[in-house]
Amino acid sequence: MKKFALLALTALALTGCATNNQSATESSSSSSASSSQVVESNITVSVTQDGKAIENSPFELSFKEGDKLLDVMKAQMDIKEENGLVTSINGVEQQPDEQKYWLFDVNGQMSDKGAQDVELKDGDKIDWKLEAYQGE
Repeated sequence: MKKFALLALTALALTGCATNNQSATESSSSSSASSSQVVESNITVSVTQDGKAIENSPFELSFKEGDKLLDVMKAQMDIKEENGLVTSINGVEQQPDEQKYWLFDVNGQMSDKGAQDVELKDGDKIDWKLEAYQGE
């Protein structure tokens, strides 16, 4: 009878240890999953006017997964826009009379979307240029 009681206590102790380890593992997994959801990523935004960097350029901006370029820039820079088109960056205005408009590249390629539609990825390099538009 003593052997049975000892065996039962041993089994109970081992079950308790396994439950504690499982809880610790689940807790660790859930905390790392939730922390990965709030991790902020970064992009670099360079801004030039007539080939020269404007003051404080380039800018390092942070964002969360799913954020759009225009929203991130408006939150962290002085941006003016009309109907989704950027008209001023940190006080540097477009010059329609000279046909100079803000155009931008994403990772070296001219964007085929407006800034309000560009979903950011960590490490993206955005190059804004105030230059004369060369229509085709």
